Amino acid sequence: MTTSPSALDALLSTLRTEEGVARAHIDDGWMQGRTAYGGISSAVALAGAMALHPTDTPLRYAQISFVGPVGGDCTVATRVLRQSKSSLFVDAGVSSDMGFGTAATFAFSGDRPSHLDHNSLTMPDAPAPESLQPVPDHKARPSFVRHFDMRPTTGPRFDWKSDVGDYLTWVRFVEEPECHPAVALLAMGDALPPAAMALFTEFGPISSMNWTVNMLTGKLETDDGWWLLSAKTGFARGGFSVQDMMIWNRAGEPVMSGSQGIAIYA
Repeated sequence: MTTSPSALDALLSTLRTEEGVARAHIDDGWMQGRTAYGGISSAVALAGAMALHPTDTPLRYAQISFVGPVGGDCTVATRVLRQSKSSLFVDAGVSSDMGFGTAATFAFSGDRPSHLDHNSLTMPDAPAPESLQPVPDHKARPSFVRHFDMRPTTGPRFDWKSDVGDYLTWVRFVEEPECHPAVALLAMGDALPPAAMALFTEFGPISSMNWTVNMLTGKLETDDGWWLLSAKTGFARGGFSVQDMMIWNRAGEPVMSGSQGIAIYA
């Protein structure tokens, strides 16, 4: 018995390497307005970098800039910045018919022996995802969101307005992908709305400008596909906001930390 591939795996199946570049097609289902959702352009950049520069070393760090719109037939051009016994740094740029879209730098590096063992990134108390209601479908939701099952916790929900710029939401893929787990986690990791939107008293466009990602483990595993995503904004002024981001697995282990700068046109 065969099953159809997940939406993410179907997209990644279009990825081909030729003449030193990778090519893939980002279909309309992953768009957010006139550009691809930032998580998917980041995932395509990573998948292209890994296809062109294979490594068994886990992803440790990513710095991503959303320079312009991207979508449709895309080209991923890469450059090895440095390769040593312990680390690999790769630069990757995603372009399409709309021009240059996404710039990324990826660092691959494994664990090192260390006397330090400290973790204060404790997962906040959150009800089990099965006990929470999914975000209802709505015509205003971007196309890409429909690839995710989102279960907001008792914090601000997507249709609430609050004086706290904070989202805490269980997220999993509607169709669980079989691709590399780091690619899948990048594709999911930017799925929440910018946390500053919880503060909106009037609606306006937003645009992610950058995304810094730190992978806290090489073992990207969870139960039943669920990950707890957090986004918190501490500053929003002059049309710019910054937010801290976290992902924990179902066992409460911190998996990914990050930050993001976002342009706000409201």
